[in-house]
Amino acid sequence: MKINADKEQLLKSIITADAIISKNVNTILSNCLFNVTENQVEIISTDNEMAIRTRFDAVSEGSVSFTANGKKFSSILKEFPEGEIIADINDTLLVSIKTASKEIKGRYSLVGSSAEDYPDIPVFEEKNIIEIEQSTLKEMIRKVVYAATHDTLKTIFNGILIVIENGSDITAVATDSRRLAMITRKLDTENNESGSFIIPLKTVGELLRLLESSGRCRLSYNERQCFFKIGNTEIISRIVDGLFPDYKHVIPADHSMDVVVETKKLVDSVRRVSVFTKEPASKIICKFSGNSLTLEANTPDLGEAEEELDIENSSTDLMTIGVNSQFLLDCLKEIDSFSIKCGLSGQMSPITFVPENDSFYISVIMPIQIKSGYPD
Repeated sequence: MKINADKEQLLKSIITADAIISKNVNTILSNCLFNVTENQVEIISTDNEMAIRTRFDAVSEGSVSFTANGKKFSSILKEFPEGEIIADINDTLLVSIKTASKEIKGRYSLVGSSAEDYPDIPVFEEKNIIEIEQSTLKEMIRKVVYAATHDTLKTIFNGILIVIENGSDITAVATDSRRLAMITRKLDTENNESGSFIIPLKTVGELLRLLESSGRCRLSYNERQCFFKIGNTEIISRIVDGLFPDYKHVIPADHSMDVVVETKKLVDSVRRVSVFTKEPASKIICKFSGNSLTLEANTPDLGEAEEELDIENSSTDLMTIGVNSQFLLDCLKEIDSFSIKCGLSGQMSPITFVPENDSFYISVIMPIQIKSGYPD
């Protein structure tokens, strides 16, 4: 049976599906599943934790289902010129691939296998559906994912919490217990849905890869899975099981000191001073005194650094705090406003960071204990 398809569409769809397949898998899950009908090709892949289903238009002589190695399929397609691709599947599921171009005279055959043993993949669940702009969801994920972690013991931190409140607000939260990032956005279309689920980090990576700057994304969830529909592609993923920490309790409601500082100047200063820190603590000392912030680092076998910045400070008190410079840089790199507001409550209290132009995006960093003798 022959399939006629556009090379670009076929190649893009195979790459989209095959991305989640591990190179080390030697079972049927190392293949993609191809479901062919008279006017459409559906390609499915799974690693038993997540699945991708993508579709594109094509012309075929009938219907057939088979599995084939997506990496090999895409590798040969990349070497063909643009235009039409003809795939001929025989009774033994051998896939003969050729280009309609007259410039290439060759024969390429890919071994396929039966689709009977391929696991059943759930379809997009038409319940608890939320619609959101792709660009908005991508921004939310990008701005919080740095605070998550790959922790084999505390798996609850291995993902991003999505919270739907009253069908009008959507919040994304990530934390590794030492830092936290949270962002809230309004939904364009309101409904009565409220709930939450945790997206695993591998699924988060695929979302960041597939979400675009335009168009809408539909998402839904149940007790075990979450679903995302982006154009002609669906992601079906398990959710992280467990109770996410009370993130609202971590964020201080009041501060004894509010500081405003230019974002770029702070980033540049932290980068310079952090040269003289040592992992894993990467500790720098932040001394707040009136409208001045002094950053210090001192590592005996490396050297020391000190740099002063102008700030706006709501308090005349002195405060000295230790902070992981890499955590601080991870937080600051996602802030695109001219200045940032830092909230401080004490030497060992959480530090909050809020962009001047977005009060619905907040980052929190737990300070590092420093030697006694510094004023608090």
